This record gives sequence, C-alpha cells and structure tokens, in this order.
Amino acid sequence: MENNDFISTTSNIINVSEETFLSEVVEISKTKPVIVDFWAPWCEPCKTLTPLLEDAVKGYGQKLILAKIDVDQNQNIAAQLKIQSIPTVYTFFEGKIVDGFQGAKSNSEIIEFVKKSASFSGPGQEVEDLISCAKEFIELRDWDSSFEISQKILEKDPENHTAFGNLIRSMIGLDKFNETKELIDNLAPEIKNSKPVEEAISLLEISEKAFKAKGSIEDLEKKLKQEPDNLDYLLQMAIALFGIGQIEDSFEMLLKSIKIDKEWNEQAARKQLLEFFSSAGIEAKETISARKKLATLLFH
Repeated sequence: MENNDFISTTSNIINVSEETFLSEVVEISKTKPVIVDFWAPWCEPCKTLTPLLEDAVKGYGQKLILAKIDVDQNQNIAAQLKIQSIPTVYTFFEGKIVDGFQGAKSNSEIIEFVKKSASFSGPGQEVEDLISCAKEFIELRDWDSSFEISQKILEKDPENHTAFGNLIRSMIGLDKFNETKELIDNLAPEIKNSKPVEEAISLLEISEKAFKAKGSIEDLEKKLKQEPDNLDYLLQMAIALFGIGQIEDSFEMLLKSIKIDKEWNEQAARKQLLEFFSSAGIEAKETISARKKLATLLFH
C-alpha cells in the first residue's frame, strides 16, 4: 500500500507534519479530542489499523479529529513523544495525551477506543439542545415528541444517560410498560445505575399502578358523591386521575385528603403525592402549585 492510500478527503481525517503538529493537534485538542495515528508506509499492521480508525471516526464529524503522522517523515515528533514502535495511537485532549495504545487491535476494540475518545468532549451543543427540548416536552407531557427526540439523541450519543432516562419517562408516559421493562433489562449496568435512569425507573411502578386504576373512575365518582370525604376513595380516585393525565385534579384529591386527616393510613396521601411529584416532574407547573399548597397544609 502506498502512502497515498492513507490520504482521505473526509474533513475530520487529516495528515499532520512536524510543522502543523502544534496547530492541528495540540491546539485543536483544547476544544475537541484528536486521535493521532503514528504510522509508516513499511508498517504492515498500520495498513490494517489505519483504515479501521478512519472508518470508526467518520461518523463523529467535527466532534472528533483523526490526525495521521508518518514517522519516517516526522522523526522529531516521534522522538519527542517517545514512540518506540508502530502503530502507536494516542488521543490528545485539552493539550495533553489522555489515552492510547500500541500494536494491532480488532475492529471492535478500535470502535470502543474511538467512542471513548469522542466522549472526552461531552455530548456537544447539538445534543445539549436536544436534551433541553426533550425536557420541555416531558414537562408538557408530550410523550410522543419527547420519545422521538430521545431516540435522536441516542443515535448521536449512544450512551447518554440523560437521554435514556428521558426515553424511559416517555415510554412510561405512552403506557408502554412491557417495552419499558424490556429496555431496562437490556441496559448496561453503568447506564442502568446512573442517576437519570434510576430516577426514571422509579416511576414505572407508580405509573403502572395509575394506569391500571383508570378503569375504576366511573365507579369511584359514584362512591364519592355519596361519601365525598372518604379518604380511601379519594386516594383511589387520585391514582386513577393521575393515570389518565389529569394531574392537577389528582393532586387536588390528595391535598383534600391531607386537609381532612394528614395522618390517615400512615400519611398515605402525602406519600402518594410526593411520588406523583417525582413522576410528573419537580418543575411541572402542577407540581410547583401543589407543593406550595402542601407546605401550607403541613406547616400552618
């Protein structure tokens, strides 16, 4: 394979020399990761490794740069970085080496290395904007939109914990309980145990209970007409109303129960209300309003 075979027109794959190393590796790495591939035309393992690296970085666009250095043509750089053998691959970020390896690697190992390197700079502005958008839709309980956006985020950042948490919340909101359980069962431990995902998983049982209670609304309405202060009926109705998305009405039922007897059934109404706060979202307008009313009931 000739030297020209390593030249790529892909914008995030570049050839670097001693003259451009400082500007195109060290300086660029202050804002994004730069993988540096030290190779030579006579190096047989390089002929396999370099194309695999190129394929692995193409999907990351300008989030990640692959810089290739021919050590025969740039011996001073190789000596300064103490390159003992090739292929040697280093990842630079924030102006310094943060990861690397020597020798041949399998394609799956290279893909994992590139993924790890890309993660040093975080998800990027586009992903951050999508996360903010998904959060807004969740607060509006537009589950279809938040589900779609969360999937888009995971296409761009496949291990984004916040996106997985939002995806689970969206699926719960769409009453996809079995699909949600299957997704959770297949998550890697580091994702499943992350805070955004754990918080979303905690909503599953609450929401499933509320969904199952929806069918009892008509019967509960009749019972409450006869016994409007029955605390058991108020609790059941609150759960049922939450299940059909009538969040404000559900909260009002629970607040009414607390006003009648806040200690009833080991503070069951207050505990249910707090669970629903988490499920609806701490920043949801219904939650903010109900929290103020709850504070008034408990502390005045």
